[in-house]
Amino acid sequence: MTLRDEGNMKKIKIFIMNPEKFQDRRKSLKNRLDKTKFEYEFMSINDEVDLTPDAIVKNHNSKKTIDSFGRDFTRGELASTLNHLLAYEKFIQSGNEIAVILEDDVAFDSKEFEVIVNSIIKIINTSKPQICQLTPVTSYLKNNAIEIGDKHKIASVIQSWGSQAYIINRPAAINIIKVNKKSWIIADDWERYNRYAGISLFGVIPPIAIASGVFDSNLEKDRSQSLRNHKTLKYVLSRWKHKINADMKKYFYYIPFRGYIRNR
Repeated sequence: MTLRDEGNMKKIKIFIMNPEKFQDRRKSLKNRLDKTKFEYEFMSINDEVDLTPDAIVKNHNSKKTIDSFGRDFTRGELASTLNHLLAYEKFIQSGNEIAVILEDDVAFDSKEFEVIVNSIIKIINTSKPQICQLTPVTSYLKNNAIEIGDKHKIASVIQSWGSQAYIINRPAAINIIKVNKKSWIIADDWERYNRYAGISLFGVIPPIAIASGVFDSNLEKDRSQSLRNHKTLKYVLSRWKHKINADMKKYFYYIPFRGYIRNR
């Protein structure tokens, strides 16, 4: 684990992806964030501009997506991915070293959120591309986890989906934009971001943010309606190759030596 870049408190800003039409979500998150001392900004792509056929051809690599993902993105998946890329661009323009990215369907306890986020930004390494998830992860390594406070720790994450709340540093944002400028990796495919952008993924255990029970996740709702069974042969073969490699590492290294834990 390569955290531990301790020093002065680093300035951060929270970027929340929230289209104007979802004012109820904006109000809910504003009420939570106003109880903290964090600076925050609501932002979103303009669907009428960024999701036109011409804009999609310009900003999305459909062939590469199909080859790697087995199918093309749905409109909702593409919108989510472009929103995260826009958040990274805004973050880089801010000049800060660290940012928090939130989707507008996330929920958290304001006091706990502020305390844990402030603890994490003290130790996150700003010279290496790192992301720390604040929501539940699928599997992680308990060995060498770093304790933060009485109840929480930061651990290396092996597998996780979801992009509703996470901390990202500048090198990670720069690397992701370089790799995914013409989008082909979906917003929450952390495995591919690790593979192609060199991102080290960590997670807060137990999580401090969850999907809101009030608002549906736009990404998950759209993803569940997609044609998941229509996969290309190239994708199937590539997936099996990476699954075999991942299973070998899990059973012969992570489980016996690194304290592998699977949550769900």
